[in-house]
Amino acid sequence: MSTKRNKIIMGLLLGLLLVNWTLGMTLFIPPEIFIWDQALQNTSAEHDQVRVIKQNAVLRIKPKNGAVIIKKLPLGALLEVEEEIGDWLKITLPPDEDGFVLTGYLLQSFTEKGSIIHE
Repeated sequence: MSTKRNKIIMGLLLGLLLVNWTLGMTLFIPPEIFIWDQALQNTSAEHDQVRVIKQNAVLRIKPKNGAVIIKKLPLGALLEVEEEIGDWLKITLPPDEDGFVLTGYLLQSFTEKGSIIHE
């Protein structure tokens, strides 16, 4: 949810900057606006987490059986849940060696719930 809100806020701010630039005006944006969401994210140290418990668990591009598989997940993998959509979990994997990040959907029945606390 907050990711969508962040994109909307940043889009509005960029729109305001563009309008002001084209009109030759100067717009002052206080720095608190840019660190507001980071402060919000740091207030909660607990994240929902799941462990893969099925050998054939796959990450799909959409929350739908038959959707394109983007990655096979290893048994026992710990994953942070970004969002629950019906029987599906939206998962963002940590960056790989090249910094590439995958986001996809995993059936809840392939996981068991748990939580961890980040320090």
